[in-house]
Amino acid sequence: MFPSIALSLDTHNGEDVSVLAVAYDCVALFLCEEEGLPLWAQRALPAQLGLDFKATFITQVMGYTAAGLRLLLVGLGKKESLTEDRLRQAAGIAGRLLSDYEKPGIFIAKNLTIALGDSVTVKVVTEGALLGSYVFDRYKSDKKTAAWKGLALLVPGATSEVVLPQIRHGEVLAHATWISRTLANMPANELTPIAFVAYARKILAELPVGVEVIDREKALSMGMGSFLSVGQGSSQPAYIVMLRYSPQAKETALGLVGKGVTFDSGGISIKPGKGMKDMKADMTGAASVLATVWGAASLGVQKNILGILALTENMPSGNALRPGDVITAMNGKTIEIVNTDAEGRLILADALTLACREEASPIIDMATLTGACGVALGDLACGVLGNNQPLIDALVRIGESSGERVWQLPLYEGYLDAMKSDIADIANANETGKGGTCTAAKFLEQFIDDRPWAHVDIASMMMSEKTSGYAVKGMSGVGARLLLGYVLSM
Repeated sequence: MFPSIALSLDTHNGEDVSVLAVAYDCVALFLCEEEGLPLWAQRALPAQLGLDFKATFITQVMGYTAAGLRLLLVGLGKKESLTEDRLRQAAGIAGRLLSDYEKPGIFIAKNLTIALGDSVTVKVVTEGALLGSYVFDRYKSDKKTAAWKGLALLVPGATSEVVLPQIRHGEVLAHATWISRTLANMPANELTPIAFVAYARKILAELPVGVEVIDREKALSMGMGSFLSVGQGSSQPAYIVMLRYSPQAKETALGLVGKGVTFDSGGISIKPGKGMKDMKADMTGAASVLATVWGAASLGVQKNILGILALTENMPSGNALRPGDVITAMNGKTIEIVNTDAEGRLILADALTLACREEASPIIDMATLTGACGVALGDLACGVLGNNQPLIDALVRIGESSGERVWQLPLYEGYLDAMKSDIADIANANETGKGGTCTAAKFLEQFIDDRPWAHVDIASMMMSEKTSGYAVKGMSGVGARLLLGYVLSM
């Protein structure tokens, strides 16, 4: 599932460059603007290189020592601006460039561990290096094969008891995002709902996670009219997948609900052609939930988690859901369809009801739900809304440290007025074009039974437009590290 990159710890202090030159063919070194090269690097590199390199944020230059070692210098910018995510960005560049070498290393100087803490620094560098080296070339004839088989972290004075668990944490966080990125990058003709189910079974096969699949017949018997309505125009069957990770026998499970529309054409309310190809990634929410459950189980986290994946396609056909139709959700509410492209909330409505019936608490749903979120926040943050401020505050805090930032938007009662229906309990969309992200969340609130709940709209950060730092052009896999970070913080 992942490239076989062996991660290891080396406590070498860098003083003897000839020793490093034997062990490694390239070593990355991070520098802040105000701090020059360490003494050992000054002695090993041409003097002018140290003077010329200004270490502005994510700049890089390669230097060569007389002993034959390549030193990759990566800038961190000003020391007072150093954060976990800025270090992760720099590590992403290092990881991408180091993957061209067979025996690379990353030197983590003492000044970094003092600034951010030993364990945080090692975890973040591991995470960033692996994220930056991600490649999706599944469908390329000419595949990029990384040269490295191992990556060493050089941490002077470190002890394996402290550092190796943090290397493992960083590795799992990065690989969780790799899972989400890979699923989101796959084309919809290959990643159908049933293929998603098979992938979930495969990656969880050796982990203590129960997988229950609810097919159309079972969903119909459970009253999931809202979920089933979205996929009725597709030739691909729809599924609800329940993932149960329960290391604690009597503990209430955290509920994670993911939108998994493996392709969203908009249905009868069809989308414009431009950009529709990217709607293969409308399942990123479900991918991030699957990745989180995988990550938690891989690390042996002692918290119960119920993951619910709502998997379907939204396609136009003679059987498709129509504007004007009325459907009945699992909780008995009737919904008038005014726009079939407001489909994500329909599948989430029943998935959230299911999470409530399973007694999960709190509940977090993750969904590429509204284009309006990108209009409001650009591609620098996701939207978060909900009914529990401590839960939202925790997600905001973890978003800042992880780089998967979330910004709270309001959930005023007035947003419900925009979805009044003359013939049903509620309409599925706000036709005014105003407050799209907020009205969508208000719709979801009708299905959470007053449980502590947060909704994360990840549509704004679904895609990386270019490769930079640890971001790789293509689908971002956003949400996996945010959710897994929350699980680890509980």
